[in-house]
Amino acid sequence: MTNVIVRPAHETDSASIQALNTLAFGGPEESRIVESLSLDDDNLLSLVAIADDDKLIGHIQFFPIHVHGDEPGQFAGLGPMCVHPDHQRSGVGGKLINTGLTALRAQGIHKVFVLGHPEYYPKFGFSIEQTAGFAAAWGGPAFMAIELNAGGPEFGELTYPQAFSED
Repeated sequence: MTNVIVRPAHETDSASIQALNTLAFGGPEESRIVESLSLDDDNLLSLVAIADDDKLIGHIQFFPIHVHGDEPGQFAGLGPMCVHPDHQRSGVGGKLINTGLTALRAQGIHKVFVLGHPEYYPKFGFSIEQTAGFAAAWGGPAFMAIELNAGGPEFGELTYPQAFSED
């Protein structure tokens, strides 16, 4: 892996983050989600991976998720996450995920939910079993969670930010 530094995203990274998401996902949908989360003040944590040539090669977004009737701050969602195609399968995504989960654990977040590749996210501790008792707009093997801290609601309906319901 190239020498990669993970740091919080800066406002000046916005255009590069948008371009990277569009490139990595092959379309603008994830870029729209990232932009909407920022505009709606639903950005819990946004990290970027910077290569040793100062090029932005990765991005991960975390956002708040509410459970019907809970106090804010119990749950987070992960996504979108992307890595430049030239740097995929080199550990950049894992570094982004681990750095983000460590920061959210320190913030007291109870669980992080993700809708992602069922073969990839379990390597970091995500599982379908951790979603038991929670209702969301989606499910199946790609819907997983990881518990970071004990406590917090054990069931309920998950409410995602408006960015995920826009067309």
